[in-house]
Amino acid sequence: MNKTILGLCSALLVAPAFAAETSGTIGFTNDYRYNGISQTAGDPAIQGSLDVAFDNGLYAGIWGSNVDFGDDANLEIDYYVGYGGELTDDLSYDVNYAWFSYPGYDAYDGDYGQLNLSLYYGNASITYGYANDYFNTGEAGQYLAVDYSHPLPYDMSLDLHAGHSFGDYWGKVDIDDYEDYSIGLSGSFAGLDLSAAYLITSIDSEDETDSGLFRNDNALVVSVSRTF
Repeated sequence: MNKTILGLCSALLVAPAFAAETSGTIGFTNDYRYNGISQTAGDPAIQGSLDVAFDNGLYAGIWGSNVDFGDDANLEIDYYVGYGGELTDDLSYDVNYAWFSYPGYDAYDGDYGQLNLSLYYGNASITYGYANDYFNTGEAGQYLAVDYSHPLPYDMSLDLHAGHSFGDYWGKVDIDDYEDYSIGLSGSFAGLDLSAAYLITSIDSEDETDSGLFRNDNALVVSVSRTF
């Protein structure tokens, strides 16, 4: 499956420039959090992406970041293909499939795929993600998120997020189903995209870690990136 996704991404990324719009990002964050849980043991991450989007709604991309799972995993590279369109003037949708890979991860093969479905209405969105083999464990993992971005003066926005992680996978690990929430501000300045958000989770106190691997305590996450 990963070879199929990689092939599709590669084919789309080398498509003629006149047929698509290409873009890339390079960014920095003080902590790479995925659904409220740190993927870098609470340490900073450098991240980047390369994307191509066609006029017909089809798109593909590659995204990467450093990670730290306390073993030989130090890199995550995600490949994704998707399609987006409008249902009405106010309602739009997006469907994509992402392949999460960890090259050089000899201690464990954690590569897996996830299907993501999103609906957008005005400044609000709802997203559902399903992985039938989450982190290559043989167990299903699901995620449901609601986001809202409220415009503010000076091209800034107030960003609200609520997410729910659930499925068989979470019943098999130390952490059961849980929620993650965040409130933050985002905007652009001098060609840079800036954001700061305060994250909290509902993870039981006995399962919480505020330092070390898979940190999931409350945290202020600050990010800066540039799109070119």
